[in-house]
Amino acid sequence: ARSLEMSLVAGREGVCPLVLTKGADQMPVSSSFELRSDPGVVRNYGKLLVDLAAVVPDGIVCFFVSYLYMDMVVSQWHAMGILQEVMRSKL
Repeated sequence: ARSLEMSLVAGREGVCPLVLTKGADQMPVSSSFELRSDPGVVRNYGKLLVDLAAVVPDGIVCFFVSYLYMDMVVSQWHAMGILQEVMRSKL
């Protein structure tokens, strides 16, 4: 099993909780088992990450429901060109 342990200190000004139910294309955004593998849902999460990466001045931490889901999403983001868009802002 893989694990990652990080020490993170963030004041209230560094945390911005969001509730998101639909993406820019009005497609539902959900991590429910039934919807989370839908390419439209994956794309909308990726576009959200691209938009945040463009305005957040430092790093961003993304959490996934499992390593298997993370591998699937990252693979799809790569195929969709989303990772390249994120890298324009963060690397």
